[in-house]
Amino acid sequence: MKSFLSLALAAALCAPAFAQKMGSTNSNAPALSQSITIGDAKMSLDYTSITWADGKTMTAIADKDKGARARTRVNNSAANAPLGKFTSSIDCTCGDATLAAGTYDVFFTIGDDLAWSLNFKSGDKVTTTKLELKTGEHESKRLQMLLHATDNGAGAWLSFGKMSGMLAFAPAK
Repeated sequence: MKSFLSLALAAALCAPAFAQKMGSTNSNAPALSQSITIGDAKMSLDYTSITWADGKTMTAIADKDKGARARTRVNNSAANAPLGKFTSSIDCTCGDATLAAGTYDVFFTIGDDLAWSLNFKSGDKVTTTKLELKTGEHESKRLQMLLHATDNGAGAWLSFGKMSGMLAFAPAK
C-alpha cells in the first residue's frame, strides 16, 4: 500500500509548471485528470499541461541579473492562477514537504537564485518543496511527467523546457 500511495503522490506532480496558465498559447492547453484509489486512500489531480511557446518569458526568467521582474510576475501569476489541484485522503510527503490530507492548489515558482520550487497551497498556507532540476539537451515544449515505482515508494521525472529532475514520494509517517 505504501508503494501505491507513493506512486499516487508522484501523480500529483504532473500538475504544475512555469508561468502557469499565462499567455494565449496556453488558453487551450490540454487539461488532465488522474485519480488513484487503494483501500480507503485516494489521491487525485486535475491540471493543465502548459507550453513554453516561443520561450521569451523563459529567457527573461533565466537572466539571473535582469530577470527579477519577470520572475516576480510569473511567481505572482502562478500563485493566483495555479495549474492544478491535488487532493489526498491521507497525510503524505513530497520531497521534503509534508502535506496533511486535503485539497491543495499546485504551482511552480522560481527564486532569484533560479532554483525551482513546487508549491501546495491550502487556504493561506503554502507548503513548498525544492526541485532539483538539471539542464539537458532534450527540450520539452509542454510539461512532461513520467511516474515510476521505486524500491522505497515512487518517483516522478519532470521535464519542461530544457530542464528535468526527479522527485520522491511517500505516505507520511
